[in-house]
Amino acid sequence: MLSVLRTVSKRPLWQATRTISTSHFLLQKPPKDGKPQSILTDDMLSKAGMDIDEPTSKDTSEGDGADKAAKDGKTGGKSKRVRQTSTEVKRERYANWFYIFSFSALSGSALYLTRDWEENEPQEMKDKVENGYVPSLMYQRFKLRFNSMFTYFQEPPFPDLLPPSPPPPYQRPLTLVLSLEDLLVHSEWSQKHGWRTAKRPGVDYFLGYLSQYYEIVLFSSNYMMYSERIIEKLDPLHAFISYNLYKEHCVYKEGEHIKDLSKLNRDVNKVIIIDTNPTNYKLQPENAIPMKSWDGKADDKLISLIPFLEYLATQQPTDVKPILNSFNDKYELPQEFEIRVERLREKFQAEQSQKINGNWALKLLGVSTSSNVTQAANKFPLDLIREEGEKNYVRFMKMIEEEKQKMKIQQEQMSGQTFTLKDYVEGNIPTPEEQMQKQVEKQKEIDAIFEEQKKEQ
Repeated sequence: MLSVLRTVSKRPLWQATRTISTSHFLLQKPPKDGKPQSILTDDMLSKAGMDIDEPTSKDTSEGDGADKAAKDGKTGGKSKRVRQTSTEVKRERYANWFYIFSFSALSGSALYLTRDWEENEPQEMKDKVENGYVPSLMYQRFKLRFNSMFTYFQEPPFPDLLPPSPPPPYQRPLTLVLSLEDLLVHSEWSQKHGWRTAKRPGVDYFLGYLSQYYEIVLFSSNYMMYSERIIEKLDPLHAFISYNLYKEHCVYKEGEHIKDLSKLNRDVNKVIIIDTNPTNYKLQPENAIPMKSWDGKADDKLISLIPFLEYLATQQPTDVKPILNSFNDKYELPQEFEIRVERLREKFQAEQSQKINGNWALKLLGVSTSSNVTQAANKFPLDLIREEGEKNYVRFMKMIEEEKQKMKIQQEQMSGQTFTLKDYVEGNIPTPEEQMQKQVEKQKEIDAIFEEQKKEQ
């Protein structure tokens, strides 16, 4: 047998296969029952890469013909036995156990989802389907629980998108949610310049003036990676915009991203949203002031909203929805509000003139009804609110400019203060107390430099 294997190893593959096949029938040893038995076992031939056919009653020559016919696709009714190693048998056994375990786990999970409602589950789901082990109720509970697993990808990342409101002295009466795209800015792409973003005329004044009345939340319809830089350009000091939200904070429902105002951790009755896409506020349309998309051309439609928003904030209503819905066309809200103001102004002036002309006591005392004191006292209330708002805006902007100058000086003074790796290794880093002392001293120097520059101006 060894001589045969050595001979086979020196021949080509097709001759070696033929030699092994021939030796399979030549190397026989007579067993006890008188039937010939090959020295080369089926396992040895299988490892050598040969296919072993099941024995038949036909002679070898007919078997060879059948093998040839099997290669041509004509087996002549003969079945071929598939040889498997012990490793393949183990793999098949493990696979069968895996299938059984998976099916059992899925069946058990499905039955677990049909159980009665528990105390920690949402009340909305409990109201839809009652308890009970009836097939229809069990299926409905399974369906609700199964669908609730996918709400992770449909709901915002947090149940409350904003932190709690500040204490009353610092709390704004209303919350104003503003869209970014095609309301405050407009982006265009061209082959020559690429992407360019234009800022709407009056945006700085709009945000700065209303920030004294509203908690401004900027809710972009785009992802954070695209909108964050634009927002930083609008409010680099974070003086006007309280919070920023992006597309990641929307609710995904029926294939659309919706800005759900109920997720803001604020009283929905005191929230106003200004947006150009009705889909964004479809869950709370009564809280919306719709506007047409800005195309990049100069206009004053954003500024025209300030009188109404200022009036609304000063009235401190408990619910803004009835006031907003009192307008026939919200797209023309500034114009309708101006008409109402003019009617109130005429009525107010008529009442004031009637009071002055009918006051006989002032006439007896000889007080002139056309004095400046009387005119100041008879000013239209909305005009007084506007004047006070302008004064506050001027003071606020002056303070912001001062902070900008201080920050600029601070950057210049702090630019050279760095620690190297050598300082960390040698232990030359000052303690936290020493660092705090240096910062206090540096801040005094910055304030002194700022005061000197302020005097020079």
